[in-house]
Amino acid sequence: MIYNNRTITLYAAKVSRRALFCMLILIFLSFTQISEAAPTGQLAYAVNGFDENLGRFDWNLYATAIKGTNDLKAVPLNHKGMYPAWGPNGDLLYFIQWHGGQSDVYSINPDNPKNKKRITQISGTYRFLTASPHGKYLAFNGWTMEQLPQDNQIWLLDLESGEMEAVTQIPHFGWPYSFWGISWAPNGKRLVFSLSRPGWLEHLYILDIETKEIEILTELNKDFYPVWAPDGRRILFFRWNREFDTFCTIDIESKVIEPLFDVDKATGYWSDWSPEGDYMIYSRWGTVYLYDFASGETETLVEIDGSVFVIAWLRDIRILPVEPKRKLVTTWGNIKHQ
Repeated sequence: MIYNNRTITLYAAKVSRRALFCMLILIFLSFTQISEAAPTGQLAYAVNGFDENLGRFDWNLYATAIKGTNDLKAVPLNHKGMYPAWGPNGDLLYFIQWHGGQSDVYSINPDNPKNKKRITQISGTYRFLTASPHGKYLAFNGWTMEQLPQDNQIWLLDLESGEMEAVTQIPHFGWPYSFWGISWAPNGKRLVFSLSRPGWLEHLYILDIETKEIEILTELNKDFYPVWAPDGRRILFFRWNREFDTFCTIDIESKVIEPLFDVDKATGYWSDWSPEGDYMIYSRWGTVYLYDFASGETETLVEIDGSVFVIAWLRDIRILPVEPKRKLVTTWGNIKHQ
């Protein structure tokens, strides 16, 4: 058989074009699947519901596994508790439980939550729990049973030794100012927190764990429930207004605040980021919603009979943080307003 070189060349070119076309289709489909990837992960939250054994309302822990956004269920963990916080690997869930007028921090294995372990060696009045990204410390605010409400500070608990250390020395001047949320930076070096100040205001601050220096983040507003973004650049928070409230983010380097959307007042809002930072979840009474940052759309994830109190989305510590180049540092002596 005699082959024509021109025929062979044209045939090879045609095959190459077809192969290239198929590769482009595969690449396009891959990008489409990535961009349309559904949120995944594990949620933990406390729900205020009626306890038949106690004959009254109480806080109970629930979890929800996210695989897409259809047919999600609230699974009871059969433990009373508040302020749930995931350990970085998801093998432990920390929470605060009240008993006899005092509270302690406990942990459970969410896959086998039958037995709980007490973490704090000293009972007290503790709130707003958060776990460090690498699982070495817990941070929370409050005071021990040996102290007074005026001693309300932020504490670090070493999970290996069990020792507790107060890492703030905020002067209360006889008035027990309240904390309204604490969140750990993805690099584990800083905490953001909300603190009530004179004039019925709540400001956001950033605490350097090593130096104990405190940076002012927001002023002259009522800003609550800060949550650090997985990329380390932004913080999600809740801002009070007279007619409505607003979910916002703030860039920790430029201090630029971006309002996301308004919500009606006094309906129990709590929020958290998705592990990749492309979604956020928030609660309204007993409903958990998913907000897509790219599209600005909101959809219902799960509904439960009761009121959701604090919600946590299991994070991924492999996401590396980005540190700001500059920060304004001050002390509490300079923060005080005359």
